[in-house]
Amino acid sequence: MKTAASKYLPLLATAVLATPALAGTPAPVAAPPVPAADAGWTFRSAPYLWAQGLDGTMGVLGLEGNVDLSFGDILSDLDFAFMGMFEARHGRLGIMADLNYAETSSILGARDILFTGGDFKMKQFLGNVTLSWRVVETPTTTVDLYGGARINWVDIGIGMNTVAGGRISRSGDETWVDAIAGIRFQTSLGGPWFLRGVGDIGGGSSDLTWQAMGLIGYNINDSTSIGLGYRALSTDYENGGFTYDITASGPMLGLEKRF
Repeated sequence: MKTAASKYLPLLATAVLATPALAGTPAPVAAPPVPAADAGWTFRSAPYLWAQGLDGTMGVLGLEGNVDLSFGDILSDLDFAFMGMFEARHGRLGIMADLNYAETSSILGARDILFTGGDFKMKQFLGNVTLSWRVVETPTTTVDLYGGARINWVDIGIGMNTVAGGRISRSGDETWVDAIAGIRFQTSLGGPWFLRGVGDIGGGSSDLTWQAMGLIGYNINDSTSIGLGYRALSTDYENGGFTYDITASGPMLGLEKRF
């Protein structure tokens, strides 16, 4: 049931946006293609920033509202966040983990005749774990097919102060997992420059989740790269009183080390 308190849901959603929870499988940058004949394990890790905006619908414990937020809206309420990727590769086989965690809190101001204000706290984790297989490998281009799981966990607590001097508090957490499958390619643009594209689609607990990303990267040296691109990730999930039908999109910047 929607109530006057539903006006506060877009503020709650800023916590989700701060979370790289909407972050996905691809690493932000990549090393130059290495022939599979060069056997042995190789590794790469990358911290990154995704300055995402948020659009869609979010609801928790019966409160539901439309969300249309910029990255600046989210940043003001962010307490802590981590975004990072790690991949191990042996020949054509790759194993990747992309982990995202954020904590957000905010004081809610008075906005109607029922409430004098309130506060909320939110924690969110998203992990993407995938296996990939390299189907194309030339001196300038690689193409990988990948599949795996997208894991989401959200914990929300909200308290609202009423004009009568009372307080309404609600809290809850939700966990869901989706299977995903996608494709990733990279090709040289000449010299140290390269182009990368990623796309995947999936579902399971969600009705639908998808992701698309493109970036231009620059190899600083044999072990370090930077990349700048644009990424969008959408999830349509609903269970009981919890609704998360959100598309996150925005520019991203990453730094990668290979060893």
